Amino acid sequence: MNKIIPALAAAFFAATLAPAATAAAPTPTQDTRLQLTAERNVDGQDTVAFVWLDCPTSDRPAHPHRAEACAALDAAAGDFDGLRGEPDRSCTAEHSPVTFSAKGTYHGRTVDWTRTYGNNCEATVKTGPVFSF
Repeated sequence: MNKIIPALAAAFFAATLAPAATAAAPTPTQDTRLQLTAERNVDGQDTVAFVWLDCPTSDRPAHPHRAEACAALDAAAGDFDGLRGEPDRSCTAEHSPVTFSAKGTYHGRTVDWTRTYGNNCEATVKTGPVFSF
């Protein structure tokens, strides 16, 4: 009888931990791999630029502000509409539309996002370092 109680206690303890281990949320170690695209009009010329944002880094051509962009995206939990950007910055009412898009994965979750802003300043205010390339 003395050996049965500790064995039952150990089995109960292991059983209470098992569901937590099997129902874990997606691991934050899953990579973020996004192709970011910026369509702008620069000096009357339509331009399209793109860059890879890999968090953690990879050997592909990298985002020039990768660490800051990854941190901003993580702070918004991968929600591009939730990016903090630069809220204290003010912009002129210049009309020069800018379209940003992101396609790929954020910690294993599929991303397919596109937004058009009135101008580059407005876009930067909304997206911060993520589209600063």
